[in-house]
Amino acid sequence: MPTRYHGGKIYLGQGRFVDKVYVSDEGEIIKERTFYNSDQWREVNLNGALVLPAFRDGHAHPLFAGREAKGLDISDCKNQLELLNALKGHLAVNPETTWIDGAVFDRSMKVSFTRQFLDSAVDTVPVVLHGDDHHTLWVNTKALEAAGTLREGLLSVETPGIDVDDQGLPTGMLREWPAMRLVLDIAPEETLESDVGNIAWADEKLAAAGLVECYDAWIDRGMAETYIAAADQHLLKLDYKLCFRADPDTFFVDLDYIQTMRTEVNKRHRLDGNAIKFFVDGVFGSATALVQEPYESTGEHGNPVWNEELLRKAIHTANAESFQVHIHAIGDAGTALAISILEEIPKGSLKYRPVLIHAELTNESLLSRLKDLNAVAAVQPYWAQHNGMLDSCRHHLGEERLSRLYAFKEMLDLGVCMAFSSDWPVSSFEPLKGLSVAVNRRENDSQEVHNPSQAITLDQAISASTTGVQAIRGTASERFFEIGSDFDAVVLDRDIFSLPTMQIAQANVTATYKAGRQIF
Repeated sequence: MPTRYHGGKIYLGQGRFVDKVYVSDEGEIIKERTFYNSDQWREVNLNGALVLPAFRDGHAHPLFAGREAKGLDISDCKNQLELLNALKGHLAVNPETTWIDGAVFDRSMKVSFTRQFLDSAVDTVPVVLHGDDHHTLWVNTKALEAAGTLREGLLSVETPGIDVDDQGLPTGMLREWPAMRLVLDIAPEETLESDVGNIAWADEKLAAAGLVECYDAWIDRGMAETYIAAADQHLLKLDYKLCFRADPDTFFVDLDYIQTMRTEVNKRHRLDGNAIKFFVDGVFGSATALVQEPYESTGEHGNPVWNEELLRKAIHTANAESFQVHIHAIGDAGTALAISILEEIPKGSLKYRPVLIHAELTNESLLSRLKDLNAVAAVQPYWAQHNGMLDSCRHHLGEERLSRLYAFKEMLDLGVCMAFSSDWPVSSFEPLKGLSVAVNRRENDSQEVHNPSQAITLDQAISASTTGVQAIRGTASERFFEIGSDFDAVVLDRDIFSLPTMQIAQANVTATYKAGRQIF
């Protein structure tokens, strides 16, 4: 029977509200007349709550987040003593462990980032700690030895991204995927059963935060199979769009597998496998993102992930095979390279809107070209604050470039389609936290405001977290809860429009609806 939701404040977008909405058995918004013409109906009193359109995440890694949640949590370690105690305590509680995996360490922490420091806590088994940017690993000597990078006290593998000391020996810091995979490829493997549990855990977390859709932006072999198994077991509440990762070393070999898995994924309810993700560059914290002006720390311009001609061929091939192209580009030179390659594809030949992920350092010219491409900028609002992750980039970028990052207002002013995302587990999956930082350009009163000229309104932030993500695969109205649309909604315990903006993130999700079905 249809349902009447009333007694609350229901947000229609652009500052408009109503106090009631009618939903069919199928979960669609219907007219009041249709509701009352029904033989039976039911009513839900919202008791003064605020109803927003349900949130969506345009770029995250929920399966990785589920895996990390089972490891050692070092995210609250603020100094070397706390970190040492966490490692020693974990080994004491788990004396039979053969591998310690911890996440995440603050790259701005005042500590000696060396393998010897980790050895002082644990020197009997490999220790692998993930940086808060997830483009950096910090490992002990046992991990380097297990990976074959350190033999008989000598560096034995020449790979970009392995930091070395004055003697040419590995320090224990591994930056970017070619170096990181040396260790991660030998880590204890997850079983399909355990990974299904990991994604089910993540799915519950996302639903409880008010989300109904999420892009998983890193799918390697075995990961799509996890989503398929979870879907077949009816464990998924959200819809997931999977982005297969294009490896520069194996992409053209992997393409047959990706196409086969896309077919299987697309057969499942709640799943979509029509995207491929490319990495153009790295990150600012490791001075590996591609920048037009050299880094102040290294005098270099960053590290390309692909040979340019091979990247061009791979992106054109992905588009020709009817995959949506998602491109990780953080630096201004990385974004310029991605745009240049996309501009070579005739507009009528683009199968889907291209997606530029991150686009942290931009300018008016780059954003105008993005607009002309009809591309989507999938950005991370929670990063636009002076925290450890941002401030650890200062010595690489310098103050002037650091102050220009995350130009959300300029994107919108120039007409760029902007979609919010979390990049979870790099940062919080909770959309309300992202909304708050987008509006305030800080998370709490003790922080300096970052680039305040790029603050946006709450209306704009909600649109980026909802219809902005929907626009990745098409167009979406700026009005919510229209007749005929699905009742995808999140119920909050307080009206964030009437709160001081620094209190936005204090609201709690009390219910999440997907097509009229309550999933939280």
